[in-house]
Amino acid sequence: MINPKNPFTVGKPVPPERFVGRKYEINSTFAQIANGGHVAIWGSPGMGKSSLLEYLKSPEVWHKRGFDLSQVVIVYFSCLDIEPFLPSEFWLKILNLIAEKFQKNAALYS
Repeated sequence: MINPKNPFTVGKPVPPERFVGRKYEINSTFAQIANGGHVAIWGSPGMGKSSLLEYLKSPEVWHKRGFDLSQVVIVYFSCLDIEPFLPSEFWLKILNLIAEKFQKNAALYS
């Protein structure tokens, strides 16, 4: 039987509006970002990484926490898309995604 109070389903991220828990991780992430830091999330399959990331990249969540999204660059992708996985390809992907964000939003230059 499916527990109606548990929104998590293995293999499918939970939409941000149904996300629950992980308050420590969420607060730590936003504190790190507010202090000019960065965040990396990793772990074994089925731990809820994708659900957490879907929540963290949601514009509504950022607005609710008082962040101006026009001053933030969020890149999101699956490392599984990098075949074969090489650190150089990982960083190339990140840098290309960041460059695309800057090309689309001139306000980030200021």
